[in-house]
Amino acid sequence: MDAWKQTDRHRHERELQRARSLLFVAATRAPDALTISWNGEPSRFLRPLGARRTLR
Repeated sequence: MDAWKQTDRHRHERELQRARSLLFVAATRAPDALTISWNGEPSRFLRPLGARRTLR
């Protein structure tokens, strides 16, 4: 996704919006509970929610 940041700004913005929308749809369709996990760095869309990288 970030590969287009320098070469195609409009595509970069579209791809960011697409990824944000997919996360929103997944989160709003969870019927009772939602668990989000990741490997390495959390998604840029989770950081505002307080997600941090954890070391085990």
